[in-house]
Amino acid sequence: MKTLIAYASKTGTTEKCARTLAEKIPNATLVDLCAQKPDPSAYDQVIIGGSVRMGSLHVDARQYLEGTKPILLEKPLGIFLCAGFAEKADAIFANNIEAELRTHARQCACFGGEIDFSKLRGFEKLIAKMALRSAGENSAALPHLFPERIETFAALFAGETP
Repeated sequence: MKTLIAYASKTGTTEKCARTLAEKIPNATLVDLCAQKPDPSAYDQVIIGGSVRMGSLHVDARQYLEGTKPILLEKPLGIFLCAGFAEKADAIFANNIEAELRTHARQCACFGGEIDFSKLRGFEKLIAKMALRSAGENSAALPHLFPERIETFAALFAGETP
C-alpha cells in the first residue's frame, strides 16, 4: 500500500514527526508541502500534517486539504497537528479543518509541540519566552511531543494493532 505523508512545517517539529511516521509506515513517500503539492490520487492512503501557530494551521497544509478534498474523501486519510497547547487540539481541528474531512479521517491527532528558540524570530520568540516564564518550574506545562500518539497513529496506517 502506497502512503503519502505530506506536511507543512515552520520550525521543524512537524517535519520531525512526519519523518518518524515515514520510518514506521511501509512504502511511505514524504513530501514537504512548502516545496511541492503532490497529486494524492497516486496513493492508496494519505496523511497530512501541519504546524499550528496562534491557533491557525500552517497555510500550505490548510490549502492542500481544501484543494484536494474530493480526492481525500475517496481514500483512507489521517490528519495530524503539531501544536504547543495539545489540550486545545479539538478546537484547533474544528477551526481549521472542514468537518467533512475530520469525520472522514481514520485518525485526527495532535502530537504536541516543541519550542526551539534558535528557529523563532521576533514576536514568536517573545511569546515563547512569556510562556516559559508563566510555566515556571512546572515543566509539564511546557510544550512537548507525545511519542505514544505518533506510535499509535503510525500503527493504524501501517496496518498494525497499536
